[in-house]
Amino acid sequence: MERHGRGKGKKRLLGSHQKCWLWGRNLVLETLLAGRWDVLDLFLAASLEEDVLADCRHMADARGVPIRVEPPEYLERLCHTTEHQGFLARMAEFPYAAEKELLESLPAASASVLLDGVQDPYNFGAILRSAEVFGMNGILIPAAGQVGVTSMVARSSVGAVNRIPIARVESLETTAGLLRARGVALVAASEKGSAAIGEYDFRRSVAVIIGNEGRGVSPGLLGLCDAVLRIPQKGRIGSLNASVAAGVFFYEVARQRGMGVGGGPAAS
Repeated sequence: MERHGRGKGKKRLLGSHQKCWLWGRNLVLETLLAGRWDVLDLFLAASLEEDVLADCRHMADARGVPIRVEPPEYLERLCHTTEHQGFLARMAEFPYAAEKELLESLPAASASVLLDGVQDPYNFGAILRSAEVFGMNGILIPAAGQVGVTSMVARSSVGAVNRIPIARVESLETTAGLLRARGVALVAASEKGSAAIGEYDFRRSVAVIIGNEGRGVSPGLLGLCDAVLRIPQKGRIGSLNASVAAGVFFYEVARQRGMGVGGGPAAS
């Protein structure tokens, strides 16, 4: 066993002991590399190749993260899964961006996202992944009625939680008003939209609103929107999954802008 790093002091865990873990090679390494989210302890399997262990030691030491090298079975006992691939990290609370800082850092012709009560962590993670892939500038979520960043969300996002600013706000309607005051158009996704997404000009500054999996976008937010848009469909299923719909919207934003959205993600 070995232990390096300066340690992170007393910081609150991401969740309970059973919910504070990130695992898997790509996710853990991406989180270490990004350096945004505090890793409290890094556990590596002794079965990993020596060059891999050496690289991890180097990254962990640079971040002041303590390391333990243990048998793979020990990692499994900690996170209760065999899918750790020899990489396990005990995480601090997720570092949400401040709402004011995120809004002020939005570039010209920005493209941001409001999530109105998305409750499924897999949906949230998939939305984050699509938002990062298509260059959205930031995500704003309500503090109540919406899943926050959890271990499951991080895994579903394939590390995108580390690459796009995410702010938690008290009121999405207040935030929507702040965006409108900055000249940002509010566009809601709904199968009942009066126009198709291809008919809208996404080259201006926009905030795409994705609603709850069941009720959709709340009436209060809909009343603030500049447009309510639908995705044209040929099949008989009534609507798309929230994360799939979000991905289609983000792609359309990026397509209209030549796949270069708003200068890339804003800094948090």
